[in-house]
Amino acid sequence: MNDLTSQERRRAWWNVGIFLLLTLVLTSVFGGLMAYQGSTPPLLMTGVMWSPGIAAIVTCLLMGRPIQGLPWRWGGWGWSFFAWGLPIAYGLAIYLPVWAFSLGGSSFGNEETLLAWSYSLTGQDNPNVVASVLYLIILGTIGMVAAASRALGEEIGWRGLLVWELRKLMPFWAVGLVSGAIWAVWHWPAILFTDYNAGTGSFLLQVFIFTMAILPQGIVYAYITFRSTSLWPAVILHASHNLFIQRVFTPLTTKGPESHLYIDEFGVVMPILGCLLALGFYFKGRSDGL
Repeated sequence: MNDLTSQERRRAWWNVGIFLLLTLVLTSVFGGLMAYQGSTPPLLMTGVMWSPGIAAIVTCLLMGRPIQGLPWRWGGWGWSFFAWGLPIAYGLAIYLPVWAFSLGGSSFGNEETLLAWSYSLTGQDNPNVVASVLYLIILGTIGMVAAASRALGEEIGWRGLLVWELRKLMPFWAVGLVSGAIWAVWHWPAILFTDYNAGTGSFLLQVFIFTMAILPQGIVYAYITFRSTSLWPAVILHASHNLFIQRVFTPLTTKGPESHLYIDEFGVVMPILGCLLALGFYFKGRSDGL
């Protein structure tokens, strides 16, 4: 956190306030349509995910701040590969115990998922292990392009503008928690009013669990953003999380009657891992002088 004049701090608060107001307005348009349907069609979901990015760009225009001043520079291949691999690592840490101990009645190897993966490449109704593995490789590489195109919309806002403005006002750990809290709350309407939830159990409990899973990740995202001085590693991390958690680990799980309590972003395991990761990156940030 830099030593700023009162005028500079006031301007930072204005940037944050205008950005959040615009994000709320834009998200309400697309989110309202999703709530009306009670579902998350891809076009409207893309609109929701791009609302923070559009809000950040408009904020720059309104405040006379050059758009090219956002951290567009490439953050380096090291940070990019790290961001891509981190969700795979913590995904395995979440799902291997769930599969191994049949938590909630879960098990590894959903036959419908494996068949769908195989069918998408071979067009055959017979499962093919080689085709399923090849599909997974393609999904985790080329599939990142589509996932990143949506994650970019959020990250232009959250890690392209918001965390940098908050950094002018508060220490690193607070930036992580505040940005993580805003990010989590931004998801609440989708959880409560669409099918973006576990589909069973208490929705309020799911909101709480989701919040505890996402909030501490704000520290992780803030760390890699500040260390790389780029928004791109956050884009890759976000896209990789969505891709591997939502389209690989969860679909690979054969679900039991209580699986929803343990898996995905609405299970109790991810908040535990999220808090542990946040602690690790908090202490790493302190040692790095953030």
